[in-house]
Amino acid sequence: MTAPCTSFTSWLVRAAEDRLAPPEQAQLDAHLTSCDACRQALADQRSVRTLLQTHPVDGAPLGFDTRVMAAIAAEAERRHSSWFDSLDYRRWTWRLLPVAAALALVIAAVTPTDAASPSVENTGTTLAQSTDNLPVSAALWSESVSESSLLSLMLSAGADDALADHRTDLADGSTTPITPVRKDQQ
Repeated sequence: MTAPCTSFTSWLVRAAEDRLAPPEQAQLDAHLTSCDACRQALADQRSVRTLLQTHPVDGAPLGFDTRVMAAIAAEAERRHSSWFDSLDYRRWTWRLLPVAAALALVIAAVTPTDAASPSVENTGTTLAQSTDNLPVSAALWSESVSESSLLSLMLSAGADDALADHRTDLADGSTTPITPVRKDQQ
């Protein structure tokens, strides 16, 4: 078929079924006298129509629609059986795996490396400065305070007082910073 023939394509199907209006049929007949491709297409349409009409129409088996509707309802029930089923860890594991991997990459990119971490010399001053805001009770876990100094400190200080306010209350009179012991060092 050529480019002008494409306008007759829908008419060929209706002409094969004898449902084309008389004015359109006249135009198609005029075109068919000069176009071999459209004549062949019309003949093919009519042969397919005849072939389809000779075969009996097989209907769906008895109860087919009932089985299909029951299967659809069962699938919907299976997918939405209860809200508790949405907490199934197997579903969430695979769905959240890419999110967890992306978060791990972001954390790895943001976390400073050893080269960027503070040196050992700076940690002493940082620790001394950070102990100023600790409560007096932090001296209980410190290894640098003697028992007599600790007793004096506990008797003279209030429970919510800052440790920096009572550095001179130590028995030996020193103002050494109190370094609390971490639980993992005990």
